[in-house]
Amino acid sequence: MASNDLPKSSLSLTEIELINRVHSHFQRNEPDKFHFFYSTASPFSNFHPCTITENDLTFHCSEQYMMYHKAKLFNDNNIAQKILGAGTPDKCKALGRSVENFDQQTWHENRTRIVSNGLYLKFTQNEQLKQALLKYHDSLFVEAAANDCIWGVGLRENDQLIKKRSNWRGFNLLGYILTDIAHRIYDEDKKH
Repeated sequence: MASNDLPKSSLSLTEIELINRVHSHFQRNEPDKFHFFYSTASPFSNFHPCTITENDLTFHCSEQYMMYHKAKLFNDNNIAQKILGAGTPDKCKALGRSVENFDQQTWHENRTRIVSNGLYLKFTQNEQLKQALLKYHDSLFVEAAANDCIWGVGLRENDQLIKKRSNWRGFNLLGYILTDIAHRIYDEDKKH
């Protein structure tokens, strides 16, 4: 299923606005350059090690930040504390899947804000990561996650179908958030 065929109801209004905002940065509202990523070695992966500090809390990757805030969104302080103590992104993700009182609609309405906040902190608090992000600010970031049709495109980087946006099977929310943040930081840096 191409991304154009995905039901719009699967995206929140905020996510539709995000995608439209990102497309407005490209000529004719259509990206012509892509930067594909997936592995933990990529600075754009949520599993990539980094330091994010917020309100006296320190996170070791953006996946930990995301899962902690997911638990807090549903007032599951027990899981939130376990996520803070989890040593790997995989453990953080697994704990995030066990959040009590989880409500899909509430998560749907808040996930992009949470991930955007975490990634903005990640790339503004780590100069080396920031420079890596800005290097591709004229491209659309694409998470080449074959098994993820929300945050990724549902295709691997070596799949020839990935080179054409109409072939994507997923929303690529992580890629759109990264592209949006790259433009935001690029514009902020130009002002200084």
